[in-house]
Amino acid sequence: MTGEMALRDALIARLSTDADLTLILGAGHVHDGAPRSAAHPYLTLESITSRPLAGEPDEGMEHQVVLALYSRADSRDEAVKGVMAAAAALFGSGLSLNGWHLADLRAVETSSERLRDGRSWRAALRLRAVTGPED
Repeated sequence: MTGEMALRDALIARLSTDADLTLILGAGHVHDGAPRSAAHPYLTLESITSRPLAGEPDEGMEHQVVLALYSRADSRDEAVKGVMAAAAALFGSGLSLNGWHLADLRAVETSSERLRDGRSWRAALRLRAVTGPED
C-alpha cells in the first residue's frame, strides 16, 4: 500500500465515523469521489496530489489533499460548518495510517463558493500531509 492510499483510507475512515460531522451530513455522506446520485449535503475527498520529498517515494511523500463539501442549503453556512467539522475531526487526534507514519498534517486553505447551478454551495478544505514508511 502506498502512502497516498494509506492516507486516503485513514481520512475516509476518520471522517465517516466522526459524530459531529455525521450530525451535519447524515450517515453515509462521506465519499472518496462523489457517486452520481449522492444526496446533499455530502463530503468528498476530491483530490490528492502526491510527490516524493527527496526523489524516492520510500523516503517520504508530500500530499496535497482537497476535501469538498457540497450543499443545497439556502446559504453557505452548512457547507462551511461541515468543512470546519471535518477539520476538527482530523486535527482532534492523530490519524493512524496502515504501514505509514503521518509526520505532518496541516490546513493550508479554506474556501466557499456558490456553484453555477445557482442552488448549490461548495466549501473546500485544502490540506498538506507528509507521510513516511513505518520504521
